[in-house]
Amino acid sequence: MAKKVFIDPGHGGNDSGAVGVDKLLEKNINLSVAKKVKDLLIKQGLEVKLSRESDTTVSLEQRTTAANNWKADCFVSIHCNAYNTAAHGIETFSYTESTSNLAKDVHSEVIKTGAYTVNRGTKTASFYVLKHTNMRAALIELAFIDNKEDAKILTTRQDDLALGVAKGICKYLGIEYKPDSGSGGEIPPVVDTNTFYRVVCGSFNNRVYAEERVEELKQLGYEDTFIIAYTKE
Repeated sequence: MAKKVFIDPGHGGNDSGAVGVDKLLEKNINLSVAKKVKDLLIKQGLEVKLSRESDTTVSLEQRTTAANNWKADCFVSIHCNAYNTAAHGIETFSYTESTSNLAKDVHSEVIKTGAYTVNRGTKTASFYVLKHTNMRAALIELAFIDNKEDAKILTTRQDDLALGVAKGICKYLGIEYKPDSGSGGEIPPVVDTNTFYRVVCGSFNNRVYAEERVEELKQLGYEDTFIIAYTKE
């Protein structure tokens, strides 16, 4: 029997959640990322339900009751943070430290994608959806929606965020995450063994920024990353 995953896009309907840069609404980001997570998990053979599929108002009690009645194996609530426009980064919550394994798995997998500014770590909190769910639950604050740098991540790197959340859920459930190759799982043949393809991951006119990008890539496992300096003519 397939494992059941309940994804909770925070806020919705008459509750916009936080309002961010350029009037970006938290409820919309939450739902967009949640739908992407759902699609990824379904491809892994999991059963997935969302607390809301559209911009509708759903109470906290309705969210937890739906998950409990469905007897989900885990519950992940997706949110965005907001504070003073200067605060930034990603953090993930569990109800207690003893129930933090799901939160830690989700958090660590999102960190691996590099789609964050500051790693604020995992924490505990008595949020309603964490306290009143019968299964293991986590609440992730993807980024600070009122911070310009973070808001860019929330709008341009949703696929990475969703992938990290999906992988973290699979890790918690003990399921090997199998990437969708998009080609039926077949590896295309090598046409010319003397031809190689160099992948460029950014160009900077400040070496400090270039070195920071190299370090980010190495942390993600790309050890053969290096800098090539050139003069624009």
